[in-house]
Amino acid sequence: MEWDEAAAQQRAQKSLTQGGELESWSLAVKDIIDIAGVPTRCNADFIPANPAPKDAAIVTSLMDQGAFIAAKAVTTIFAYFDPGPTRNPWNLQHTPGGSSSGSAAAVACGMVRLALGSQTVASVNRPASYCGVVGFKPTYGRLPTEGVFPFSPTVDTLGTFTRNVADVQTVWKALTTESAFRQPSQLNIAVVTDQGGEPPEPAMLNEIQTVTTQLKAAGHQLTPLTLDPVFQQAHKNHRDLISYEAAQVHADLFARHKSDYTSKLRELIQHGQSVRPAQLERILAHRMKSMEILAGYLENHDLLLSPSAPGPAPATLKATGNPRMSLLWTYTGFPTLTLPASLTEARLPLGIQLVGRRGADRELLAAGAMVEEVLGFNKQPSLSASQ
Repeated sequence: MEWDEAAAQQRAQKSLTQGGELESWSLAVKDIIDIAGVPTRCNADFIPANPAPKDAAIVTSLMDQGAFIAAKAVTTIFAYFDPGPTRNPWNLQHTPGGSSSGSAAAVACGMVRLALGSQTVASVNRPASYCGVVGFKPTYGRLPTEGVFPFSPTVDTLGTFTRNVADVQTVWKALTTESAFRQPSQLNIAVVTDQGGEPPEPAMLNEIQTVTTQLKAAGHQLTPLTLDPVFQQAHKNHRDLISYEAAQVHADLFARHKSDYTSKLRELIQHGQSVRPAQLERILAHRMKSMEILAGYLENHDLLLSPSAPGPAPATLKATGNPRMSLLWTYTGFPTLTLPASLTEARLPLGIQLVGRRGADRELLAAGAMVEEVLGFNKQPSLSASQ
């Protein structure tokens, strides 16, 4: 692998002298995101190991605020389903989730304070849930994706992993200059457990009930919400959309390296090649309608509360878990925040997911800090102490 030593030294010198909100914060960068002088391989061996000419925009912004790059983090291949070598720090026989597997695991075991990931379906929220860390996917388009290898450009969203919400708030302030937002003393939360597909596992349903009880006892208002049946079409639409866009992104590479692609990604791209413009028009209309309905729900509630994954991390290293619990929120571009809630009897994390209004990212983080305080997960023994 080629490595630009001069660029690495220049970056290290900048980190030593740069002040800012994130001064001395260690950072892991998902390997679909460019770092100057370092190859972006996307966990695909057939991509040339040429050093990136410059940092991705998000990396520049974080370094300008004082963060220093500790490592590149493993991604699933091209940020799709096929796993890399990363394991779940809580139990090495369980998946860490994906596609931002290395990013979530690096924060979970204390290697770095902050990690960058990306989400096209559930690639931030699900690994955050499985690894017991905080995963934040902001509103679509709020963070720049220049210098990031795309998957589905109209959906792809950069996100972060940290150990607590306070750190996410610091990062968000550093990146956007938005000051902290003060939430009211009482939150009005709608609880969504049925998204029209396969339901969550019993352990997760029990956890949502427990969290609901805890939040009510803390003085917050929680009510169940049944989603409009229109959302049931979102799962098929989302797959058609991202497969079509992935086929466009990979057209040249796929033509040259089709046999090198993993079976799941090859199947998705071939499906995308069959999607027609008329289908995309219907998908766009459905997405807009879905956004309008969700926005209506959030006119009457501060947040939506839902599972962040179907259950705890599955006992497999050959898959990354089902992404269905985050798909709808990614499809519509609403911001989501995963919070670790508890550990199962097998000492595997369970995470819950908060959904906020589009564009109201700092409000979501402020509410998330209130919910985090009620859950008290960060007051439990840490991963390092439990292993």
